[in-house]
Parts: sequence; C-alpha cells; structure tokens
Amino acid sequence: MPPEPTPPPARRAVFPLDHRLEAVTGHDIDTLWGYRDRGVLDEPHAHLVDRHRELVETQTGVIFYLRLLNRLSSGEFDVDSALFTRIGRTVDQLAEAANARDAAARNMLAALEPIEAAAASTAPDAQQLSTDDKAALLAIVGGAKLYSNTC
Repeated sequence: MPPEPTPPPARRAVFPLDHRLEAVTGHDIDTLWGYRDRGVLDEPHAHLVDRHRELVETQTGVIFYLRLLNRLSSGEFDVDSALFTRIGRTVDQLAEAANARDAAARNMLAALEPIEAAAASTAPDAQQLSTDDKAALLAIVGGAKLYSNTC
C-alpha cells in the first residue's frame, strides 16, 4: 500500500509590502524567515522579519473572521435573532482584526523604510557580493567548513 500523501504546507498570505521586502533584501520571504530562525540576520533585518511575521499572523485573523462571516451568511443557518447576534459579533471581531493588521503593516513599514534608505544610499561604486558568495558566507555562518584546493 502506498504511503499517505502529506498535505502541502500552509500558504501564507501575500502582502503588497512583500515585494519591497524582497527587493531591499534580495531574498524571498521564506528564505528570510529561514535565516531569521537560524539567527543569521543582523538586528535591523531580524526586526523587519519579526514585524513581517506579526503582519502575517494578523492577516490570518482577518481571513478567519471573513470566512466565518461568509459561512454565517451562506444560508446554512436559520435566519433568527441568534444569527443576527453572531453576525454582529463577527463583524466587530473582523473590524478589530483589520485594525490589528493595519497596525502591524504600519510597524513593518516603519522597520522597512530605514533599510530601504540605507540600501538607496549605498554608493553605486560599491561592489555587491554575488549570489554564490552570499550563499557561501551563509553556509559558513551556518557551520560549514571552508577547504582550500591547492591543485
């Protein structure tokens, strides 16, 4: 009997700020989260990734209440005063979740702007590390050993 297929990993929400985060760091969101978990980011970038995670968590709350509101209004339940009470409570919870998400987005933007400003002020003559060099440095930080080939 073949093994049970594993469910795909949960997809996180994509935000309009994601492309700016990826552009300023040169890495996709999942890679940045991995670097944060391994502790290889400097303080400003680690703070930025932490703010992004908060944004994702708050967006999950918004999605939850939107889906609950959709379910309540789908016709699945009897239309009575209890339903109207639940819908009203869900709308209030959705508004709170949206406010929390908006605050998290402002916090992320506040963490992102100084990094963007620093990246923009980098001298155009400054030589950037290649992708291979960055990968090698990250591997070394992660514990890889460097050997010299004398051939």
